[in-house]
Amino acid sequence: MIVYISYILLIICVIVQCNHDVTPKTHVAIVGAGIGGISTAYWLKYYLNDSVAITIYESNQIGGRLKTININGDEYEAGGSIIHEKNLYMKRFADELGLEKLNVPKALPYVMTNDGSQTLFSTLHRYIPNLFLVLWRYGLDAFRLNFWLGRKLSNFIRIYDYQDNGRIFNNVEEFLQMLDEDFSKATRTSFRKYLFEHGFSKRFIDEIGQLATLVNYDQSVDTINAFPGLVSLMAAGSTLWHVKGGNHLVPKQLLERLLKQSNVQYVNGYVKSVEEVHRIDINDQGGNVRLSYKPVNSELVHSVDYDHIVLAFPLHRDNINDFVLQSTDLFNQYDYRMQSTHSNFLSGKLNCQKYNLTNDECQRLNAIFYTKSSLPYRAVAEQLTVNTNKKSTNQSIYKIFSPEKLSSEDYKQIFDNDKFQLIQDIPWLAYPKYEYPQKLPPIQINKNIFYVNAMEWSASCMEIEAISARNIAMMLTKQLGFELKRSDKHIEF
Repeated sequence: MIVYISYILLIICVIVQCNHDVTPKTHVAIVGAGIGGISTAYWLKYYLNDSVAITIYESNQIGGRLKTININGDEYEAGGSIIHEKNLYMKRFADELGLEKLNVPKALPYVMTNDGSQTLFSTLHRYIPNLFLVLWRYGLDAFRLNFWLGRKLSNFIRIYDYQDNGRIFNNVEEFLQMLDEDFSKATRTSFRKYLFEHGFSKRFIDEIGQLATLVNYDQSVDTINAFPGLVSLMAAGSTLWHVKGGNHLVPKQLLERLLKQSNVQYVNGYVKSVEEVHRIDINDQGGNVRLSYKPVNSELVHSVDYDHIVLAFPLHRDNINDFVLQSTDLFNQYDYRMQSTHSNFLSGKLNCQKYNLTNDECQRLNAIFYTKSSLPYRAVAEQLTVNTNKKSTNQSIYKIFSPEKLSSEDYKQIFDNDKFQLIQDIPWLAYPKYEYPQKLPPIQINKNIFYVNAMEWSASCMEIEAISARNIAMMLTKQLGFELKRSDKHIEF
């Protein structure tokens, strides 16, 4: 009799679904496993926990544009290489993962030149402090820059308090305005005009402003809008760091941790298209958006429906034939372009005679920065390994940034005669091609499709991607009717 009653209770339990694990889940696909895609998964799990099931798609390497290159057993940063001391999300990820942070040396001796024929500024003097040299050449602009950027940075880092306390921005323009009205205005003018209107001299703009934008975004003060220019300058005088072993370890190890949680999957495959699903039958409980992908090493195309899809890679005219975003009028992929940049890794000896340097100065020379935008190269710098922040004991390794592929004759303008060897040339579509007024893509393309990299068209860096990822996770959490986690504490800096 007891056995009979137990069977009846079991049947009733099945009928009424008394198992607590059958709570409906929101199914989200994330396309891209760079820092933007992986941090989106991190924040979705932070807010929705077991209420969300996540599938991450990636056709290439984990980390996206974060990668290292191995040269004779030493690893060097080949993609995103530096992180600002105030980038609290990158710091949070590194701390949670137990990754060691290595500070980038501040006082690396360098030469600034217009085209290689004239030295504009040098920090190679042993007995004259660099601060004195800066003041001698740029006067009060040097002091003004420090205080001015300090105020701008203080306004920017308000974002952490805002997000901790549940504040969402619905588009990139709103993000800029909520931090500083001037940030929004900056996207509508050239960096040259912006700096001039803020009282900086022509020499300062032509040299310091130009150096910052050419090295960071491979674009000049005359073509780039002022907000990414500001972001470029914010590294000046600040403590910069990177992850020991390479910054790519952040998304890589975050993914490893996420995959140990429930309802997180990783698919190595090429996503071909994303489209809205228009269902005729109101009782059809399928997803709202359809993703079509081709697994790596397969020619078969699979289609899967999801409740929501997050696009975590840059959409632009150069990949319009590789990926199709269908059924949307809010986004025209053809309106956006990426800046082509080459990272050239070489071993060799710099041509110090060209700059009339002594043997002692040549031994200490670490980098050369060029301010003439028509040159085929932007900068050359001796590289430190990602594991020790030291130079290789085997040979001097240099990285040259250039907008196009360099010729042997180009290398000979930098290195001593033929005493160099090209190790690898890595071409990148590294960051957006900025303009003014800047077109800003939508963060929410429609109700069910979100775009992490929309924020990259304000300024491109790892932290911006993490900020965008958290904002999208908050938008989706609120859209699903869940309460956002909030903090009453305010961040102290």
